[in-house]
Amino acid sequence: MLSFNCTQAAADFFSRVRKGKKISPVQKTSPEERQGDDLYADSHEWLVHAATVQRKHVLLAIHLKTRYCMLFFDMKKADADSFVYTFINRWMSGVVDLALKSDVLDLVDPSVPGQQFVSLVESYCLQQRGDRSAQTQINEILRNFEMDAEGVDLAAASWSALHYDARINHTPRSLKDVKGLHWPDEEMLIHWLVTVGGLDPAGAALAREKYRLFRRRA
Repeated sequence: MLSFNCTQAAADFFSRVRKGKKISPVQKTSPEERQGDDLYADSHEWLVHAATVQRKHVLLAIHLKTRYCMLFFDMKKADADSFVYTFINRWMSGVVDLALKSDVLDLVDPSVPGQQFVSLVESYCLQQRGDRSAQTQINEILRNFEMDAEGVDLAAASWSALHYDARINHTPRSLKDVKGLHWPDEEMLIHWLVTVGGLDPAGAALAREKYRLFRRRA
């Protein structure tokens, strides 16, 4: 199951008001549950935040473990299913593109990823919870996006959200309880190959070497 932890802004984005009553797919949590290390117990936890850029709804989703982030522009309000569908396709496209460029798919049994991925994404939950360190990184990404968008009509311009994701994820970031800075795209690739592709530690180490070789040559 995919777990989306929603900021207040994201919870409002996914909600609608009908006959004066607020209807939301986002589950409420107690104050004690809204922050804390329990968010990191599940390796498939994401933090989702909503904002407005050029009068368009923007969603940002950051993976808590790897800090891999995706930005979704001009999203439809109060439509969680459409967001999750778009999220799954973008996530898969981004990781597969990186895996192909890094030449690591040959390390994976082709019968495994499809089964594991379907099992992972067949259900999801939305909860109103936050994470301060991930929120800080989302805010930085959002500020950079707003600066990149200055003077550009994003609704009419030809730009690739997938390519934008690739750029922001090859920016070093800190990880919780891990020393130093790390590349989110590298960490997500290894995370995907292990949790979805079924790689063992030796295979993951080899995949990391191949990724770094690709980056040196790029």
